[in-house]
Amino acid sequence: MKRFWTFFISIFFTYSTYASNCPDPETTSLKWGEVPPPWVVSPYSQYPQADDNTRFVRANILIAGIGRGVSCTYHNSAGDFTIFLETATKIPSRNDPNWIEVVGGFVCTQSLSQCQFSIAALQ
Repeated sequence: MKRFWTFFISIFFTYSTYASNCPDPETTSLKWGEVPPPWVVSPYSQYPQADDNTRFVRANILIAGIGRGVSCTYHNSAGDFTIFLETATKIPSRNDPNWIEVVGGFVCTQSLSQCQFSIAALQ
């Protein structure tokens, strides 16, 4: 019976997640200084500014036992700003070369396309 429930739960979580990336500052509303929904501006960072030189810096998966959300940091001429998506997030494998385990989560400083994360289906 335990095998059945383990199998059922693993199938459920496998099919209820999808891969995503941080919003691209060149092709989303970040280009105009607006945060694309469902992302929100981190209360501890500057507000995004409309700037053609905005570039992706890093992505963080925040954990507290399980994945609690993703933050994406960008840099422009006004400084750094961070946006946050609060959702259940799959913790990356320790073998994934793009994600480095740090205190409180994981960090990816590679390119925007390489910092891919898996989130639970939004309801």
